[in-house]
Amino acid sequence: SLVPALQHLFPQSSDPAPNHIKAIASINYRLSPYPNHPTHPSSPDDESRNARWPDHVRDVREGILHVLARKEFVANIGESLAKYEAQPVSNDIILVGHSVGATIAFALALNLDGYDERLEIKAVVGVEGVYDFTAMRDAHLEYRSVYDEICEGAFGPESEGGWEKGNIVRALERGERDFAVPPVVVLGHSKEDELVEPAQSEMMERALRRKGWKRWELGEEGGRDKEIAVVDLHGSHDEIWEQGEQLAKCICLAVEMCARRDGLHRPSS
Repeated sequence: SLVPALQHLFPQSSDPAPNHIKAIASINYRLSPYPNHPTHPSSPDDESRNARWPDHVRDVREGILHVLARKEFVANIGESLAKYEAQPVSNDIILVGHSVGATIAFALALNLDGYDERLEIKAVVGVEGVYDFTAMRDAHLEYRSVYDEICEGAFGPESEGGWEKGNIVRALERGERDFAVPPVVVLGHSKEDELVEPAQSEMMERALRRKGWKRWELGEEGGRDKEIAVVDLHGSHDEIWEQGEQLAKCICLAVEMCARRDGLHRPSS
C-alpha cells in the first residue's frame, strides 16, 4: 500500500505542490494461484487469484490507460500542469513498485507483456525488487518450496523456461527492449530484507550500467542521457512500505531527478 507514504509525500506545508507531484494513482493487479498459502489459500474459482504472467503486467497497463482516459482526472491536474509548464500527463508517468511490483513496473516499461504500443514512462522506482526469480529462490533455500510454488503459479514450471519470462535482468542482457527503459531509474534496497536479497538490486544496477546508465550521486545536477540512483534503505521487506518514509524518499528522489532534467522549479508561492 502507498498510503503510509502519502504523509511524507504531501507534508503539511505552504507548498501547494510538494516535490512536483501532480497526482498519484495506486493500481492493483490480479494475483497468481497459491493454493497452499498458510492463511489465505487461493481457490480455482477466484479470478483475482489465478492470473498467469503477463496478466499482472497487462492489468497495470490497463489500469494506467483507464486513469489517463478519465477526463476528470486530467482536468483536476490541469492547473498543476500549467504551473510547471510540464508535458502532458501521458508523457509524465513515474512507475513505482515494491517487491514483485518492481518486477511489474520494469516489465511494463520494457513492454514484456507483448504490447507493441509503449507507454511514455519518465522513470521507474524499484524498491526491494525481484529481477531474477531463480536467483532469489536459490538465495533463500529455507523458502525454496514456497518460492517454487509461487513462481510456478505465475510462470509455469521452471524446467520449461517459464520463469525466464519475468527475468528483468535477462531481458536487459538480451538487449531486445532495453531502449524502452526510462532515462531515470531509482533502485532502493535494504540489507535487512529477509525475503528479497540486496543482490537483486545490485545485479539490476550492473545490467543497467552495462547498457549505458550512469550512477547518479546526491548533490549532482543530473541531466545526463540515462541516470540511475541507488538508495540504501533500512528495515525488513514489508517495513519499507509500512513505515512509508523510505518509500517516499525513493519516489521524491525520482521526481527530483526528472524535474532537474526538465529544468522545472517549484513555484515561489
